Amino acid sequence: MKVGVLASGDTAVRAAHSLSAHDTVEEVLVVGPARSRSFRVVPDASECDLLIGSGDDAPVRAQKLGVPLLWDGDNPADGVVVWGASPVGLALALGAREPDPRIIAVAHPDLEEGFDHQVRFPDPVGSAKVADTTFGGRHVALAQSPARFAACLAVGSERQVTIVDDGAFMSGIALAAAIDVVAEEVAPVWDSALVYLQTAAVMGLVMAEDR
Repeated sequence: MKVGVLASGDTAVRAAHSLSAHDTVEEVLVVGPARSRSFRVVPDASECDLLIGSGDDAPVRAQKLGVPLLWDGDNPADGVVVWGASPVGLALALGAREPDPRIIAVAHPDLEEGFDHQVRFPDPVGSAKVADTTFGGRHVALAQSPARFAACLAVGSERQVTIVDDGAFMSGIALAAAIDVVAEEVAPVWDSALVYLQTAAVMGLVMAEDR
């Protein structure tokens, strides 16, 4: 499989590097106009089986190129085959594995500060004010991390599962891990939670469990 990267910022670049070492990916290409020291740059997506991109403009670009997109957006969009491939999607995937999730929350340096209530994240993030919101129709609490670290948290009736890592690193892997959950129907990453989380772990994220 050849994956084309839409040059749309740091998250897409980090995802490209994670994909380049993944066993289901034959080659990673950068769809120009762009420059890259690590990957071959191509003028269009004619060689690509899938595209990967970040940000609001990615679906429109993918539509014009005519190749399905893996995306970190919070809702389905034309041209997108897998969406929600972000730290929030990771947290919702953790929650999808719990029979009775009581808290699903994310703290990330790129998120805005919340004002609804406090959630205790694992160190080094610690306690943070969250905003209760919905992402793809699912409830999740979002907080601004006070440092460069990000944390995903899912608290169920019997255990607590977390992921803590550098925020930029987490965002890149969250996007790249969508590669293994492509199906015939458009879907968010948490619809294939186990496979998505397993791929994220293979790419370098570590999950911890506390019962």
